[in-house]
Amino acid sequence: MLGPNDIKEQLSVAYVHAVAARAGCSVELGAMTSTPLHGLGSRVDYLEVRAYLEARGWTRVPSRRAYAAIYRSPREPVAEVQVPLDRDLADYAEAMGVVARRVSEWEGRSAESVLHDLLQPRRDVLRFGLEGEVTRDGGVSLADGLGLANGVRKALLASACSVKRPRAFHPRLGLAEAESFVRQCRLGQTEVGSFVLTVETPLDLGTQGGEPFGRQTALLLLRSVAHLARSVRAGEPQRVLESVEDAPRVSANLCEALVEMMPSDESADLRLRGSWSPLLPIVGEVPAEVHVDRNMYERLERLAHQLRPMRETQPDQFVGRVTELMGAPGEQGAVEGPVVLQVQVEDELLRARVVLGATDYRQAASAHLEQRYVTVRGVLRRGPRTHWIEDASGFGIVGAAVTRL
Repeated sequence: MLGPNDIKEQLSVAYVHAVAARAGCSVELGAMTSTPLHGLGSRVDYLEVRAYLEARGWTRVPSRRAYAAIYRSPREPVAEVQVPLDRDLADYAEAMGVVARRVSEWEGRSAESVLHDLLQPRRDVLRFGLEGEVTRDGGVSLADGLGLANGVRKALLASACSVKRPRAFHPRLGLAEAESFVRQCRLGQTEVGSFVLTVETPLDLGTQGGEPFGRQTALLLLRSVAHLARSVRAGEPQRVLESVEDAPRVSANLCEALVEMMPSDESADLRLRGSWSPLLPIVGEVPAEVHVDRNMYERLERLAHQLRPMRETQPDQFVGRVTELMGAPGEQGAVEGPVVLQVQVEDELLRARVVLGATDYRQAASAHLEQRYVTVRGVLRRGPRTHWIEDASGFGIVGAAVTRL
């Protein structure tokens, strides 16, 4: 069964052949194909395609051709694909490109993403996309791209820790299994349409007695974000704080990771999608796609704060580097005001803002210029992206001599 795009493509090819014939020329079909799809299609194993379709409920129907297998989609709109069963066929790559296009139309995503999944059958794939006016050309600022990557890493760590120890807050994201899982994750090829970060997660298919740890982590991440978005969208964010039957336990760490993925100017929505290895069937319901609206970020920040345990805040000593000077001349003409530090807090690197007087500000500027470490004592107040060190005292450059009056 041909779709509209396939019919248009065949009519276009027929028209070009007719024109070429009248001109006494010939046209090879390979010249009409999309180079990226052709290149990817030539590398795809037809056995992986069959496993992919069967894992998603497509059924094989009788075919008169021994070199092709016909599969029909499990639900409306009904689609059919012909999978070539011989890699020596001259049009094997083109045929795989057609299969990818029809499957992509049925699944509502790009043909390239389908082919990339077929080339990594032993991995699940998670896609984190930023969608907005500023990402229509497929790019973002370097700072926003790094923020997305760091947020994705924290989300993977938080979900891996929650698989082992479900709780509202993980004081440290340093479980051995979680760190090992994240080390084995790979960044996949970026995709067209918005800024999409593709993460290939590993599967230990030799795991006995249940789903592999990597699959559990990826599923928990997608289900947790879906529960978050659904609760906030329904005006019931308190459901995230409660123990709800058949709903995953959401952690403050995951909420903070989602906020970190957000562009600095909150100009884009976040879209998550999972593609699952055809070698391992999915157990239970899992959302095909999760959409986190840009107007949800403030609520996610508040939920992160509420999910953290309440404890009396005590002054602490912080060591880090000066990353940004934001001061301005004061009443006496000397520069003073906010300085942004990057400090180590447990297993996290945090951006923390501290307000300094003129004398300490000069030290901060000197440390920033010389790339030296500084230290300050105060109370850490967490925020969405940049945190605050309040009641600051004892600011100084690490290793600098103390001047005594």
